[in-house]
Amino acid sequence: MIEISSKVKYAILALLELERYYGRGLLQTKGIAEKYLIPANYLEQLMGRLNKAGIVHAVRGNKGGYELARHPQEITFLEIWEALEGNYSSAQNHANQKECNALSDLYRQAEEEIKKVFRITLSELARRQQAYEEMKQEGLMFHI
Repeated sequence: MIEISSKVKYAILALLELERYYGRGLLQTKGIAEKYLIPANYLEQLMGRLNKAGIVHAVRGNKGGYELARHPQEITFLEIWEALEGNYSSAQNHANQKECNALSDLYRQAEEEIKKVFRITLSELARRQQAYEEMKQEGLMFHI
């Protein structure tokens, strides 16, 4: 099972919020942090790392904030992961000489398949999130 850290989860929530406002201006981390119950200082650190990676663009000052640095279709989950966690590779991929080569090949193949899935764009992830939110709202409606 793949573990997704809280830093990646928080970053995705923030980036999905930036995706919703893409092209309409800046968002401040304070508002995002409050909406998703993310510690504001922690989110600011994450956004700094995403800024250095070229995923978001930061503007300083009272009217400052963050926006996506590129179109959401150009940003992938894998890129976000690697900006926060380093290169994606399973621990099993670092095979030593005593391991079975067939097993090492299997891990390498699995890693490549995971990377394919993780290449989902922020736009597609946002579309999926919107679909889940709509399903959730429909499930809460009562018909009399």
